[in-house]
Amino acid sequence: MHRFLPFPALLLLAVLLGCGGGGSSPAPTPAGTLALRLGSDSFPGYSQVVVSVEKVEGSRDGSTWTPLGEVKATFDLMTLQNGHSVLILPATRMNTGTFAQFRLTWATVNYLDNTRQPAFVMPAGAASGQILALPATTTITGPVTISANTDTVAQLMLSGQQAVQERAGTSPFRFQATGRALDLASCARITGRLSDGNGIPSVEVFAETVDGLGLATLQRRAFTDTSGNYTLEALPTGSLYFIAAQPASLTTDYAAVAAAPVDATTPTAFTRDLAFNASQAPGSLLLTLNPPSAPTEGSWGELRQTLATGASGSATLIVRSQGVITGAVQDQVSFLGLAPGIYGVTAQRSAAGGAPIMKIGAQVSVSSGATATATLSYP
Repeated sequence: MHRFLPFPALLLLAVLLGCGGGGSSPAPTPAGTLALRLGSDSFPGYSQVVVSVEKVEGSRDGSTWTPLGEVKATFDLMTLQNGHSVLILPATRMNTGTFAQFRLTWATVNYLDNTRQPAFVMPAGAASGQILALPATTTITGPVTISANTDTVAQLMLSGQQAVQERAGTSPFRFQATGRALDLASCARITGRLSDGNGIPSVEVFAETVDGLGLATLQRRAFTDTSGNYTLEALPTGSLYFIAAQPASLTTDYAAVAAAPVDATTPTAFTRDLAFNASQAPGSLLLTLNPPSAPTEGSWGELRQTLATGASGSATLIVRSQGVITGAVQDQVSFLGLAPGIYGVTAQRSAAGGAPIMKIGAQVSVSSGATATATLSYP
C-alpha cells in the first residue's frame, strides 16, 4: 500500500531541498594569489654582497605577522640587480586584502656552502671576503593588494642607499638595508645601453625623480653588464624619471650624461641609451662628515651636476652616490675617477632606516690628477 505525504509536507520538503537540505553553505571567501620576488639595487665598491634568507612574512595591520613561506636560500645581491630578481614565494592562494608590510628573517646558515659565512661582502679588488653583520629581520614597506581571482606578483626591492655600512676596526661591515614592496603590474622599467662606440661595462646608472624645488632623489640604481646594457626595474608609475650615469675608472673617465626624462604613466618598458665621448684624465673628491655615524645610522655622500636632459631641458641630477666609511671621529667617502668639473656636494644620514636628513654643501671644483675636499657637519 502506498502512502502519500500531505500537500503541506511536500511543500516543506521542496523548500528544504531547494536550500540544500535544510542548511546553507557560507559563501566562499574572496581570494587571489600572491607571488613574491626579491630584487636589489647596486652597491658601489663591492663585487659581492651575500646574504641568507630564512623566511618571509606579511602584515596587513603593521603589527600582526603571517608566515608566507620558508625561503631557506643564499643570494648574492649583486646578481639580483640590473633586472635579475629571483622568485622567493611561488604563487600562493590568499584571502583578498592589502599587505602593509613584509618582513625578511635573515638566516644563520649559508645555504649554498655551509662552510662559509651566512653573510659576507667582497670589496671591489679585494682578495678575500669580509663578514657582513645582519640584523635579525628587515621590514619592507608596501602596500600590496590582493584582489579576488587575480594573480599578483610583487617585488621586494632592497635599496642600495645605505645597505652596506663600513666601520673602521674589526668586523666593520653592517647590513642596514631598507626597501619597498611593489606590485609589478603597476610598475615600469627602463632599459638601455651605455656606449662610447662600444658598450661600457660596470657603470652605475641612476633613475631619479626631481621635486618641485629641483631636488633629485635616487629611486633605482644598477650596474651595466659586460655589453653595457642596464635595466632599472620596479619603478612605480606616475613619476617622471631622469636617467644619469658617469663612466669612470682610476685612469680615464667621461663627463656625466643624462637622457631625456621618462614619463612613466603606464607600466611598460621604456628605452634610454646614453652615449659618451672625449674621455679625460680623472680627479677625485674626499668628503668628510662630522661627527661619525652612530652604529644604528646609515650615511652616504652624493655628487650632483646640472645636465642637459634632451633638446632644450636640463636638471640638477645625482651623478655619484656612495656609502661612507665610519671612523672614530668622522665619516669619510672617496669619490674616485671623477671627470673634471664643478660638483654640488650633499650628504644623507638615516637613523635606524628612517627618513634621511640631507646636508647641502658648497659647490666644489675637481681638476684632473688632483683631490678636492669638502666637509659637512651634522648637529
